[in-house]
Amino acid sequence: MATTTAQSKATFADQVDTYQAALISLFSGKPEETEADLSRLFTPTFTQRGDRATHDFPAWIGHVRWLRENFPPGSVNLVVTHFLREGNQLAERHIGTMIKSDGTVLRSETFMWVEIAEDGRMASIVETVKGLEEGRQN
Repeated sequence: MATTTAQSKATFADQVDTYQAALISLFSGKPEETEADLSRLFTPTFTQRGDRATHDFPAWIGHVRWLRENFPPGSVNLVVTHFLREGNQLAERHIGTMIKSDGTVLRSETFMWVEIAEDGRMASIVETVKGLEEGRQN
């Protein structure tokens, strides 16, 4: 996955496969590395507005750290089903699957609108999430 340095621009949001990998990485890193990991994907002035809350970058770090502490790597998977990129605007739909510790499988559908900064990182996200059917892992 491409990163941002003084000499280069982040390119993960240019194509669906690298964008999907970036989203999945939110759930798979070490909790103590959350800020460094997110700094490669999001600008310091990043905001995320969801159905129930709005996060600035420090609050986003805390939220993702909590996810990493509470869901082991591999328990969350995302598949981007729709991906449109026009200039610095990105719109996408993905299906998420989460396996809880008791074996319950949660599925959700997420629609995201993303603004990409000049350096290729995400500057803001507006998203809405809809829960889908629940089941049990075999």
